[in-house]
Amino acid sequence: MKRFLTIASVLLVVSLGAGGCAQVRSADPVRDAIRQNFPEQYDKAVRVASCESGLNPRAVSPGGANWGLFQINSVHKGLVASMGYSWDKILDPYVNARVARQIYNSSGGWRPWSCGGA
Repeated sequence: MKRFLTIASVLLVVSLGAGGCAQVRSADPVRDAIRQNFPEQYDKAVRVASCESGLNPRAVSPGGANWGLFQINSVHKGLVASMGYSWDKILDPYVNARVARQIYNSSGGWRPWSCGGA
């Protein structure tokens, strides 16, 4: 008996990948990262990130002190490491938003951001 792969089965293999787990990729990873980490404050978080970085996850301040979507200050390198990330991951919008959420939680709000009043 001959076996034929149908287009549907090929697409299933491609969409599931070699490990068999579906990989969901957002068309807008920036807003997806914000939504995942600030679901109850989504609109405010978008305003803050817009003001801080122009929603650019690769933004770095001119002096190099603030990085990524929420412009995480380099003084937070220890926090980033304690969360299991290396500093070079801070430009990933998901990592940056997770770190921002930790800072938000520990400070009790948006005070650490110059755009917190945005």
